[in-house]
Amino acid sequence: MKIPGEVLVLLAAACMICGCLGAPAPSPTGGGITPVDLPEPPEAYTLTEALAELDLLKAEGGLNVTGAAVHQVLGSGVGLDGRAASWALGLQDGKEVRWLTFGAGGWKEISLRAPLPTEEVNITAVLPPEDLLRSQEGALSPVMDRLGADTVDIALAEGVYSVTIRTDAGMETLTFRADSGEVVV
Repeated sequence: MKIPGEVLVLLAAACMICGCLGAPAPSPTGGGITPVDLPEPPEAYTLTEALAELDLLKAEGGLNVTGAAVHQVLGSGVGLDGRAASWALGLQDGKEVRWLTFGAGGWKEISLRAPLPTEEVNITAVLPPEDLLRSQEGALSPVMDRLGADTVDIALAEGVYSVTIRTDAGMETLTFRADSGEVVV
């Protein structure tokens, strides 16, 4: 059966007028899917925030670090606010050395053949890196300005923070007591 063109045009016009084509559907009241704009995750985290993520991951049955002792903490691309592009923890787990890294993808265990310092780091007994960097901004900023650096690298081991400022213009390392933040000479 062949339908004349005029009938199709009338049918399309009737659908448009009735709201079947072209007109937006009325919004449902009290239901449906509501879009949620989630905030973007930060690109850098403090060590405190990263360790909180590790605690959450452990609670959810992720990485098992029960019984492992922290012997070294490394931060890369750390701003003076203590936020780093990445963190690494060197753990002694019995006789095994384990390395965990934290970055944009969260915590991951990596294979790294690197020795650990012998002394355990008691994370709760040392200044968090963000507090150390804030308290030593007066010592760090001039060196960063002179070398043209925006960030530093930080290492915590055997009771000492080593803060390294590194650019093509040079490199300088300042050391501080981990418990008090005092300069080590």
